[in-house]
Amino acid sequence: MTGQPGTQGTGNTVRVSLFQLLISELGSIVTPIAASKATLVDLSHTIEDCILREKLPSVIFTGFQESSYWREETERYLELAGIAHQICIFAGGEPPMPEEKHIAVTLTGDDPLRQEWFLLVLSDHFSVVLTGLDNLAPVANEVDRSFQTMLSFHPIVVRRAVQAILPAVQHYRPDRAAELAQAVADFPPRHPDGGYVTMMMSRITEHLQRRYDVRREQVNELERLQVALRRVVVQLAVPVVPMFKGVIVVPIVGFLDTDRAQQVVESLLEGISKYQADIAIVDVTGLNTLDTHIANYLMQATQAANLLGARIILTGISGPTAQAMTHLGINLHNVVTSSNLQSAVQIALQMRGLQLAPIPKTKYLSQ
Repeated sequence: MTGQPGTQGTGNTVRVSLFQLLISELGSIVTPIAASKATLVDLSHTIEDCILREKLPSVIFTGFQESSYWREETERYLELAGIAHQICIFAGGEPPMPEEKHIAVTLTGDDPLRQEWFLLVLSDHFSVVLTGLDNLAPVANEVDRSFQTMLSFHPIVVRRAVQAILPAVQHYRPDRAAELAQAVADFPPRHPDGGYVTMMMSRITEHLQRRYDVRREQVNELERLQVALRRVVVQLAVPVVPMFKGVIVVPIVGFLDTDRAQQVVESLLEGISKYQADIAIVDVTGLNTLDTHIANYLMQATQAANLLGARIILTGISGPTAQAMTHLGINLHNVVTSSNLQSAVQIALQMRGLQLAPIPKTKYLSQ
């Protein structure tokens, strides 16, 4: 077999890439797809579960990259061994199953089959081959490892897969090769029974729906987190600072679009209620620009604050901003204005009948 597509050979040793051979020889009737290791696990389990549920006598060839997988799947393959006519397991190490339950093929380190994930099933009701060739791309999570994958129920494809795999068994396990060849002869590849294919496709659809549901819930949760994060960001961007009893300051910094202007109004009203304030200083010193919509929101904030019994002191209005407000025809007759935050605080103190007074010097301050 030396020189055939997908094979390597030295003397009597035959080493074959099952995926490459099938694609090279039967590309007209098989189509490769991309699949993750998680998808290959689901597909393999779906096919094996059909054997288990229906208790179908069969011949099973299976191989995976890591022998550690067998420790996780021992119970499944012991159950399959109790139903199947014969199971041949290819692995990099010895599977933890009694030898009488299966034929173990321990692959050498340079065998191409160690890069593949494959499942080959022969039964009286269907024959199928699933094979995936590792793309060897680095991944953060092993379940996301990517494979070039091929799945086929076509008897021609299954027959060629059997022809490719039996010489590997002959090479590694000549003591069991004749026994396995006889088992294969008892279950020749055949066209699938529609009922069993429908059963497996229904299970695959269920898997896809479950994955979709999980993904949709993850997206919904992400959207909820994003909404919560936006609220936190806006709250941090529109802080309400209590200055002293009954007086709060709301500094507005940066650009103020419609959404953020609405949040300014909400934060202002929440601050008035939370701190039971009757005076609110709105500092627009850091406001980059002002247009009709933003000015209207500021006026709405003033009116809403008045309904809650609070007065607004608008401070930090620059010359250009004052001109813009004049051109926009903004009426500030219900709003107290000041040039800077210091004067706004003094006005708030006066409105509450308070004033700033110097602290008498003490021996500590004079030192």
